Amino acid sequence: MRTTIKLLAVLALVLATFSQHSSASAGGNFKFRGDTADAFFSSFDGCIATDVGVFASDGISQSTPGPGGASSGTNLFISQYDFCTDIQLLAAEGFASLAGPDFQVSKRLDSATLNATVNVFDFVSNTSFDVSVNLTWTGTGLLIRQSGNSHFDSPGCKIHSRFRGTFRSAEVSGSVSDGVTNYTPGTGGGSISSVKSGDLFIGCN
Repeated sequence: MRTTIKLLAVLALVLATFSQHSSASAGGNFKFRGDTADAFFSSFDGCIATDVGVFASDGISQSTPGPGGASSGTNLFISQYDFCTDIQLLAAEGFASLAGPDFQVSKRLDSATLNATVNVFDFVSNTSFDVSVNLTWTGTGLLIRQSGNSHFDSPGCKIHSRFRGTFRSAEVSGSVSDGVTNYTPGTGGGSISSVKSGDLFIGCN
């Protein structure tokens, strides 16, 4: 059950990331089919905790009204927090479109690679900087097939989502570096997936 919840949460984050960078409008639809991968890293250096999340996707997306087309991109966030002084040191996030070779996934979801440069914005210092992402996913778990749907209702906005896909848990290695600091000094966890999803937005701005 925990594995299922984690995979559903990861998928929701990935799809939210790429729908934000689509042209989906109020009252429209957003559809996606393709391959995705996610990675999470957590480490401690004395009082400082570093957390990194990476999401990547390559496939076909369509926002209606509007034509469909190839969609490939990655979203990155980095957080550094000093627990001794109770101060947030870094809170950076960024998105980058990818070229064909940048993100590769094997047909059976056994492995994946991501090599990209992401410009992130740090909300602590209000500055931007480039981060080089070079990661390799190695499948460690069995293939898991999942499907589901969800509904979100609030005044003036309704979102209906559905998906089905195949997932494999993975070990993730490599670096996420700004040229000075490698924010992923150890091995991380994540998953590789092949999904088909759809979101219906009603009255959402």
